[in-house]
This record gives sequence, structure tokens and C-alpha cells, in this order.
Amino acid sequence: MIAIRTFTRSSSFRVGALLTLLSSAAMAFVVYVWSLSNEETLLREARAAVDAQVWGYQAWYQNNGRQGLIDAINKNPFSATATLVSLQSANGEFLAGNLSSLDGIAVPQNTDFFQLVFSAEMLAGATQDTAPRAVLFKDVTFSDGSRLFIARDIEDLYTAQWIGQSFSWVFVAILGCISGLSFGVAIYVVNRINRMSQTADSIMQTGNLKERLDIDSNWDDLSKLAVVLNRMLDKIEHSVENIKSVTDNIAHDLRTPLSRLRSRLDRLPDGDIKGQAQAEADNLLGMFSGLLRIADIESKRQRQGFTDVNLADVVTDVVDLYEPYLEEHSMQLVTHITPVHLHGDPNLLFQMVANLLDNTVKYAGDGARVEVHLGVMSQGFYVSINDSGVGLEDKHYAQLARRFYRAQQSRTTAGNGLGLSMVKAVADLHDASIYYTPDPLLTGSGFGVTVSFASPALPLPSG
Repeated sequence: MIAIRTFTRSSSFRVGALLTLLSSAAMAFVVYVWSLSNEETLLREARAAVDAQVWGYQAWYQNNGRQGLIDAINKNPFSATATLVSLQSANGEFLAGNLSSLDGIAVPQNTDFFQLVFSAEMLAGATQDTAPRAVLFKDVTFSDGSRLFIARDIEDLYTAQWIGQSFSWVFVAILGCISGLSFGVAIYVVNRINRMSQTADSIMQTGNLKERLDIDSNWDDLSKLAVVLNRMLDKIEHSVENIKSVTDNIAHDLRTPLSRLRSRLDRLPDGDIKGQAQAEADNLLGMFSGLLRIADIESKRQRQGFTDVNLADVVTDVVDLYEPYLEEHSMQLVTHITPVHLHGDPNLLFQMVANLLDNTVKYAGDGARVEVHLGVMSQGFYVSINDSGVGLEDKHYAQLARRFYRAQQSRTTAGNGLGLSMVKAVADLHDASIYYTPDPLLTGSGFGVTVSFASPALPLPSG
């Protein structure tokens, strides 16, 4: 299974990042448009209208005099509050327009904008309104002292601007929430897929069918998928346990009649047939005993008898046991043994190392180099047995711990295919992992097995 190593390689993350990018672009566009719709932009048209109206009245005054201007203003129908016009004489007398009085208006200096409260006294047709309204104005004095005051109500523009800004901020906030939500969902999905992938990879690497996928909630699809996969793992585990149980029961049930058969063979007259029959019976008994032994180890009952074990002594005893055979076949033996203590079963550890070395002396071939290592790592320790023999094809590695499995080139050698199955069972009992290495001594061929113990070694006894 290919785990998602980084967020950037995940399709879910890329979709979330794309949505975030699009939302960010939309937010930038909204802010840009809003920046264009500032106060000056909104008032430009209103100022142009006021300036045009003032220019027109000034031109009319110059051509037709004050009376002509009065007639022009009176002929122009003004809405109640949209445009305010007031023409007064030099002494303040109202002459024309819809704004009858300027007495209550404090016209500011150095600006063309102020706020005005309309009243019926100053503006015909207006209703009393306590809320001030924004206006743009021009205040012009003619050569005869007459005063022309023109103003344009822009309160609706300000209201529209406020509504536009408010909706823009709401839209930006919604886009921000969408961006954050999509990014958060992408990270959540990637993390969940990573954890599911790691759990599945761990199950494949260790063969531990008791592991299960984490279920974070009951609302998302990945958790529902995890529930289905966990049910599938339950079914697979149950099926595997049934197969193991059937195998163990067959081995147990057949061992007794085989033992009786072996005893009866002993009472037969001596001869070649008797010897061959006894050898076959012993081989079958050994096979069934091995199956039962593996089943007993896998049950974890052996952990109750764990004790402090000097693993260096165990490895040394195994090497001493096989050293005469190695010398007989001209094999070069090299050992690197570091004192290591652990909590375990000494007999099972002895059998595990013996099975590994036995495989080596069987299949490495005469004259091969054999190296036995017991060393300490940063987070544990290891036992490795490497040789420069004929080695194995890579396709066999995944099957080596399977019961009764034998590579094609090893079928001419005595054995039943349970040696590495026993090694794996003992390693699992001690929470260790097994790794196979092609050509470990860099001689062009060979095979290596490393049993790695993740738990730290016990401190060496003093003295």
C-alpha cells in the first residue's frame, strides 16, 4: 500500500488548496472592487451634476441678468429633496428656488460636503426629519451681491455605499470561512488517510490481524469506511484463526495414532523397510510437534514464564553447537557478540537462533562465509545471521515465514518448512521484527536474516 507521505502529494489536499486559492482570489477581487467604490468615486457624478448646474446658471446670469436667472430657476421643476436651489438678493431676500431659507444652514468652509436636517420651513414639500442627510453644495456670489446656493442630496448614495460595503464584508467573511473550512477538511482527510494507510501497512508488515483502524466519528465517510474495513479484518482474522485451529487440531489428533504406529514399527524385525518407515514416522511426528509448538507459542502463554535472559550466552551456545558442522564443511565463521540481557524465554530464544543458523548451514553451501551478530541499536538490539551462499530470489521473501513453505532450490534438502515459521512465532512473542536481506556480505550472493528487538535491553548485572 502506498501511504500519503506529504500533504502536497494528496489529491484531497490539492482540491482543498485549490478551493482556498479560488476563495482568496474572489476575496481579493471583492476588496479591489470595493476600493474602487470609495467616497470620491461615488461623489464624482454628483459633483459633476452640481458643477454643471452652477455653470449653466452662471451663464444664464451673464446673458440675461438676475431677472432672467430668476425666471430660469422658477421654470425648472425641482423634486422635493433631490436638488436644492436658493437664489437670494444681497440683503438676504429669497428670490427663487425650492429652498426658501438659508438661515438655519451653517455652510462649512473649505469643503463642498456637509449634513443637513430638512424642515418644512426651509424646504417646500419636505417633511420634518430629525436625521441629518448628506448633501453636496456650491455657494456662488454674483457681481451684484446676489447669492446662488445649489445642493444635491447624496444620502441615498451613502446608503448604497454602506449596503455595498456591508455585503462585501459579509461576502469576504463567507469566503474566508469557506477557505478555512476547505483547507481544514483537506488536512483532516489527509491525516485520516495517512493513519488508515499506516495501520494497513503495519498489518501487512507484521501480520498482526488484531490491529484495527481508528474511528474518529460516525458522520464522515472515512469513518464509515473504517468501520467496514474493521469488519472485514474481523472476518479475515476469524477465518485465519479457524484455519490455524483446524491445522492444530489435525496435528494434535494425528500425533497420537502416529505415536502408536511408531511404537509398532519398533517391534518389527530389523530391515531396510523398517528403517525407512521409522524415519518417515519420525518426520511426521516432528512436523506435527512443530505445528503444535508454533500454536502454543502464538497463544502467548509462554510469556508467563519470561525471565532475565543473557542473550549473548544463548547465541554463543548455539554457535558452539553448530561450529563442528561449519568446520566440517569448510565454512568461515565470524562472530560479533555484544553482551545483551532481555526479558524472555531462554529455551525459545535458543530454538529461534538455532533454527536460523541451521537454515544457514543447510543452504549456504560448502566454503561459504557465515557471520553471526548480536548488537545494540539506538532503540533496541538485534540478532543477525548472514552468509555468502547461493541466496534466494526476491519473490520468495514474502512467503518465508509461511508454514510448510520451501523455496524450489531447497526442496532437495531435508526439512518441513516450519523453521522460519517457528522463528517468526518466537519473534512475535518477544515483540521483535524479522527482516530478510539479499547479499548481506556484498559478495554477489547470499542471504541474511535479522531479528530486531524494539524494546531496550535490560541493564547488565553488576559484577
